[in-house]
Amino acid sequence: MTLSRIEFYSANVSRWHASPVPKMRNCGDNILDHHHRCIAIVWRLFDKPPQTLLNATRWHDQPEVILGDMPFTAKRDFPELTAAWDLAERDVIKRYDVPQPANQWECDVLKMVDRLDAYMMVQVYAPHILNEPDWEETLADLKLRADKLGVLRNVCAIL
Repeated sequence: MTLSRIEFYSANVSRWHASPVPKMRNCGDNILDHHHRCIAIVWRLFDKPPQTLLNATRWHDQPEVILGDMPFTAKRDFPELTAAWDLAERDVIKRYDVPQPANQWECDVLKMVDRLDAYMMVQVYAPHILNEPDWEETLADLKLRADKLGVLRNVCAIL
């Protein structure tokens, strides 16, 4: 299977499937839409983002087409499972030559943008859970990352 063929299937990989909030679980979000929103966020935060960052952003969850989407809580609560998942993900990335960030700055941007999109989805579909500790931690982490990247004002404007 080629990377472009995997892209076709990315619309079939549901996000939020393990959310305890029915509105989140049934929001219809998929990784293709998530990738597009993340690219829009990158463009909003940075005047001239490098093409390598845009490519990595466009494909960052593509291994989930092969592996499925593992919920954040599973990643957080089961480190052994996360380690095995990371190994499998690296194999898929290598096998299909999935574009990756070119440097640590791009990795940091991508991590922040990925979390920012998740936070924004919760704002729309389940704002009542933003006061829970996991989401309060996510917001604090977003602001810290944004500050380190010099885009805190832009991120606050988005939120």
